[in-house]
Amino acid sequence: MKNEISRLCEMEDADLLELAIDRKDQKAWTELIKRYYSKVSATVHRIFGYDPEAEDVVQEVFMELAKSAGNFRKDSAFSTFLYRVSVNTAYRYIKRKTSKDVVSDSVELIANTLSFEKGEDSLLEKRERARLINNAMKTLSPEKRIALVLFEVENLTLKEISDVLKVPLQTVWSRIFNARKELYSKVFMNV
Repeated sequence: MKNEISRLCEMEDADLLELAIDRKDQKAWTELIKRYYSKVSATVHRIFGYDPEAEDVVQEVFMELAKSAGNFRKDSAFSTFLYRVSVNTAYRYIKRKTSKDVVSDSVELIANTLSFEKGEDSLLEKRERARLINNAMKTLSPEKRIALVLFEVENLTLKEISDVLKVPLQTVWSRIFNARKELYSKVFMNV
């Protein structure tokens, strides 16, 4: 038993996925989830914020992974494929949601990139800026919001985001540029 667990821990992601899906090996599936649960959870929570619905989306990501595992072609890293599944699942959820209240709680990281002043803000000023950015994030399209979170919060490169979203590099750049521009005008021009 211990030897089998050790063997699973040493396997490459793609091989582990094949074992989990094709051979329906529950231990391999558990190992795969254990490896990536925190990364998927962090990504989803950064897109949605920390609420109970975000945790449901995390669970949905792993169900989607089981359904779409056959689409993994091994020409990219498994982590890129899993990011794609995570973002697509989050995107579908946002589209289904009638309210635009689904936003990132990682506003502080985005706020820091928009801020030109590096001086010491009071706690009240930081909270107000975070509130303004949070409200502005609600107005962004899901496409722009997700691209901005992946770039600013997850620190993915434009190429990685292009691979995850399956859109051209220029589209990624445009979404991020326009999201920043919209946020800046809504936050700093309305002050």
